[in-house]
Amino acid sequence: MAINEMELEKTMAQIVDQLGYLLMEMILVSFKKINMENLLLNELLEIKQEEQKEQRF
Repeated sequence: MAINEMELEKTMAQIVDQLGYLLMEMILVSFKKINMENLLLNELLEIKQEEQKEQRF
């Protein structure tokens, strides 16, 4: 029984490690998406500001 318990613990540790890697990847993808959306919104803001400047003149 001790061998099975050790194998189970080893397998569980591997699963937990893989889940940790998966969560880190998900967080990284989320940050990349947030960054891309931020860049697009910044671009849109700059365009709107340019339009407002043109309308004033």
